[in-house]
Amino acid sequence: MLLVSISYAKFKLMTEREIKHCRVRLEGRLYSIGTVKFESLVELVSYYEKNPLYKKVKLSYPISEEAIRRIITEPDDCSVYGTPGYMDPTSFTSRMTVKALYDYHARQEDELSFCKHAIITNVDKPDEGWWRGDYGGKRQHWFPANYVEEVDVPHLTDIARHTLEGNWDIRDIKEVRFGKSSKDFERWPDEMKKLENSKCFTIYYGTEFKLRSASFVAPTDKESETWVKGIRFLVEESINTPYPLQIERWLRREFYTLENSHEKLTLKEIKGFLPKINCKISTSKLRDIFQEIDTGRRGEIGFDDFSILYHRLIFDENNVHDIFDKYSHYCANGSIITLREFQRFLIIEQHDKLGEDEAKTSQYIRDYLRDPQRDITEPYLKLNEFVEMLFSKHNTIWDSKHNQVTQDMTRPLSHYWISSSHNTYLTGDQFSSESSLEAYARCLRTGCRCIELDCWDGPDGMPFIYHGHTLTTKIRFTDVLRTIKEHAFVASDYPLILSIEDNCSLPQQRRMATAFQDVFGDMLLVQPIEKNETTLPSPYDMRRKIILKHKKLPDGAEENSFAVRLEEGKDMDLRNSIKNGILLLEDPVDKEWNPHAFVLTENKLYYTENYSAPSETDIDSDGEPEMETTTISQDELHFGECWFHGKLTGNRQEAEDLLKAHSHLGDGTFLVRESVTFVGDYCLSFWRQGKVNHCRIKLKHERGLTKYYLIETMCFDSLYSLITHYRQHPLRSQEFLITLKDPVPQPNKHEGKDWYHPNCSRVQAEELLRKVNIDGAFLVRPSEKELNSYAISFRTEREIKHCRVRLEGRLYSIGTVKFESLVELVSYYEKNPLYKKVKLSYPISEEAIRRIITVSNNRVEIVGMS
Repeated sequence: MLLVSISYAKFKLMTEREIKHCRVRLEGRLYSIGTVKFESLVELVSYYEKNPLYKKVKLSYPISEEAIRRIITEPDDCSVYGTPGYMDPTSFTSRMTVKALYDYHARQEDELSFCKHAIITNVDKPDEGWWRGDYGGKRQHWFPANYVEEVDVPHLTDIARHTLEGNWDIRDIKEVRFGKSSKDFERWPDEMKKLENSKCFTIYYGTEFKLRSASFVAPTDKESETWVKGIRFLVEESINTPYPLQIERWLRREFYTLENSHEKLTLKEIKGFLPKINCKISTSKLRDIFQEIDTGRRGEIGFDDFSILYHRLIFDENNVHDIFDKYSHYCANGSIITLREFQRFLIIEQHDKLGEDEAKTSQYIRDYLRDPQRDITEPYLKLNEFVEMLFSKHNTIWDSKHNQVTQDMTRPLSHYWISSSHNTYLTGDQFSSESSLEAYARCLRTGCRCIELDCWDGPDGMPFIYHGHTLTTKIRFTDVLRTIKEHAFVASDYPLILSIEDNCSLPQQRRMATAFQDVFGDMLLVQPIEKNETTLPSPYDMRRKIILKHKKLPDGAEENSFAVRLEEGKDMDLRNSIKNGILLLEDPVDKEWNPHAFVLTENKLYYTENYSAPSETDIDSDGEPEMETTTISQDELHFGECWFHGKLTGNRQEAEDLLKAHSHLGDGTFLVRESVTFVGDYCLSFWRQGKVNHCRIKLKHERGLTKYYLIETMCFDSLYSLITHYRQHPLRSQEFLITLKDPVPQPNKHEGKDWYHPNCSRVQAEELLRKVNIDGAFLVRPSEKELNSYAISFRTEREIKHCRVRLEGRLYSIGTVKFESLVELVSYYEKNPLYKKVKLSYPISEEAIRRIITVSNNRVEIVGMS
């Protein structure tokens, strides 16, 4: 809560039920708090609305004159009374929706803050003075009952207005257009006839070539224009935002996605976040870093600590020092790069003349940081900021002076390179993808000046546009012309060339000519610019003109004739094929029939090595797959942990043998295995005072969710959460009290296998495999390049290949495929191809090496090897 009074300028700040005062001094024309200076009070307040002023408190709730009058004159029945959290069962009623009568600012973390007229949904009334509801992303938080009123049925439109139906990243917005040209408007033609074009706009967004759309109707023309202008400003601002601020915004979005009901993150949520930053770290090391940052020992952290954790994980100081050892003279104290050190780096390492001008270099650093507290004459960069800056767009090799280009557009058209598009209508491959009008619109709005129209005879006398003799979809010729007309000169006034791939009969060609004139009118160039011209006209002379590029008909062409191109190098053009489609080929090894895409020409038959049929996906209203969020299932969090041993072959006895073998680790040594007696449950086995103890981990289902527990009064959402809890808190029984400590390591089952060579190097492996002229011959060895990794060395097509196998937790992985042991991994690739069509078929054992007989032609015979 914030109030500014005139006494120099003084802040009154309410935080943690205390009132704090912070003096702002006016020094000349600058307002200062301590050493931080601002040009105006507005700028100062704006800064501390985004950054903490005191501890973690920001200026978030301004007290206006109106609010002061309301506080003074508010009736007695608006005072907040009672305490949230004490429920009276007799007062409980069904959920409802309410509307705020006054502004209210939360005084506790579990309370709601809202403004007058706010709509609060899903409300229950467990207490006479305090109710609970959902608002502003918070669910079931408390608020005073006498600050709201129940909403009647006529207010349902207000409820809908405040309901969050979806969101997307500003950076994913590619374009905002006025008008009703999107498919959304076409679904309600009767309603759309009543709406004016100027009140409608559409946002196109997405990360793929084919964009999704969201369409809107504003109450007035001015409001529509304001929305479009505001969104375009935000898009532009997000592009030009400094890299550090981009990182902070991205972290906030991820934090809000992951946060729990307390608006915090636990170790479990952090572990699910790691794949998004490509960070591979052991759970124990992650736990140590988490506990180091969680100074309050609460087991959960807020956004500020989450940001610190992210930078700790990404910025490995040891690695950076290893890389930049030879550049140490640019960082004399090992932690910051001063202005002059940065100047030397620019001059010597990057050969950038910017480093010769101290003032410009200073401005360069300040523009990158955008930090008011470091907006000084001699700014500096911390080591992590320096590294991030080197990899950011701020350090691009592009010379910004070329951003503005002054062009001479008065020369003949043939003097210019022309931005062109091939198969403009396609949204994917040229065999089976979708043809789209939006593809033309996007091309034109990005400045393309030459686009292609592939025209084929249509059934109603007008051509279709698609990739002939293929599985691509078709779009109407006239629809394409209307789209071109709408978007032709949005990005540039210079002439647009339509490259016509004409495969139509003469009657349909005549209809095409009529359509060109009807749709384009005066924009279509049909006469020379000058009668006696000796060179092509210039782009400047042909501004806002559309030019057709088309081959003339041969003399004596018949009515039903059409153009056929016999140019060299057209064998692979699907339009020249006699037949194409999907055929099945039998795999000579697996004896399975697999689909392949075939194309038959006059003298050749082509087919693809692999063909992936389009997957069945849920289709949204735009005809595109819904975006999916990749997360780690809670049921699978334990699967990669070294303490989880899966289904042990020897069951209970094997667990006891493993614990006895590792009893030197002391009391609390443990493992978790699948229960054989109670299928679906798990068993916790641990070492205590010279004995092995077994506890059954039970499962139960509540409202469709699986719960795990040792004691029924303490349930957990996942097996991982249960074990994590008992590694931090003691497991209690009537007989003992124990905390789980070190897990039993995974057994190395591969060490006794013939194909495993623990002392073999890469060079030795290649020498051995060169003597075995058999595809699929292989051995497994420890990797020389990475600790806790292995390598499969194998022979294929007279080459030696090496495939790295990483150990992640207890799992062995090749790419994204994971296995519980090296034995299981090798067994899988003995039945399935590891590389192209090569399987691991001939293990090279120590015995086989001794029995290799060298032949004069460098071939070998391997006797008795299986």
